[in-house]
Amino acid sequence: MPHIMQSVILLAVGTALVQFLKPCPLRTWLGVTLLAGGLVGIFTAGQQQVLGFDLELLALLAVPLGMVLLATRRRFSAMN
Repeated sequence: MPHIMQSVILLAVGTALVQFLKPCPLRTWLGVTLLAGGLVGIFTAGQQQVLGFDLELLALLAVPLGMVLLATRRRFSAMN
């Protein structure tokens, strides 16, 4: 699968997670998991592929997604 198609699919999934994932603890833990997994994957994943997706590209896109989820974890909380 071409890299641009992989990037578009992964960005669409990431955008859906940011927009529709509402519980604060779930956003926090998913953000931490994606950030840590992405950082580990950048240094350990080579040119391996799973289901046609390049693991290195997946790791590179997981890091900013985890950061966005952590930065906006209280997005749906009520303001007091």
